[in-house]
Amino acid sequence: MEVHHHPDLHHKPKPWKEYLLEYLMIFLAVMTGFFAESYREHLSERSKEHEYAVNIKKDLIKETKNIDIWLPATFDRIKKFETLITYLETPGPVAEGSDMYYLARVSTRNAILQPSNNTFLEMKSSGNLRLIRNRNIINDLIDIEQRTLEFNNLMDIEGKEDVMSYPLLGELFDATVFDKMIDANKSRVLSAQEYAQFSVSTIVKPPGNPQLLSHDKVKINLLIYYLHQRKTSFLGETRMLLGFRKLLAQTIKQIDQEYNLTDE
Repeated sequence: MEVHHHPDLHHKPKPWKEYLLEYLMIFLAVMTGFFAESYREHLSERSKEHEYAVNIKKDLIKETKNIDIWLPATFDRIKKFETLITYLETPGPVAEGSDMYYLARVSTRNAILQPSNNTFLEMKSSGNLRLIRNRNIINDLIDIEQRTLEFNNLMDIEGKEDVMSYPLLGELFDATVFDKMIDANKSRVLSAQEYAQFSVSTIVKPPGNPQLLSHDKVKINLLIYYLHQRKTSFLGETRMLLGFRKLLAQTIKQIDQEYNLTDE
């Protein structure tokens, strides 16, 4: 009877060196993929960082231009308040009644300096502020945000001071004259310069030489006090804006140096 021998199912084990070689090859493949992915992520983040830096610089330049418009308009407004106070201090009729009414009417106009910080706010909300590696730039951007809040708070105070003068203006000035000082034909979209000048382009001087309805010393004194308060608020705003502008220039310079954006 013929006997069939089954093949040996047990293979001879590989040498340990072959196992080690296979392990090293797998390890190197995994690590190479890991480093390649990390490098791609690094390049992507650096590209995003550069893009954010460009947009931040654009925001800061826009903010600087806004301040350059706002500052002279605010200084001009301070002069208008000083002139109006001088008229109110004049005993009896004033020779420039039309000017006095004009200054009283435009004294109630307000405007808000809108911050140009969209990129910074986006980076904060998305968690991408970490992409900016230069800590000095981060600190300046945070300082800019804080100064913006402080400036807005001062403007809020000035706005409340504005409202307090309304009743006295109504008691001391002829409202029918005010009503004739609005030129409806000038209603249009305002330029940045006009907006910074508190939207007074639709107000015109009245004809003739209108005078105060009352020379009540107590009321006049109180109105002068409110105008004085607002004038000092304007002075505070100008001081803040001058320091703000210096900080903006410093931050733009740092961004240019860090990201080589001088020509962008």
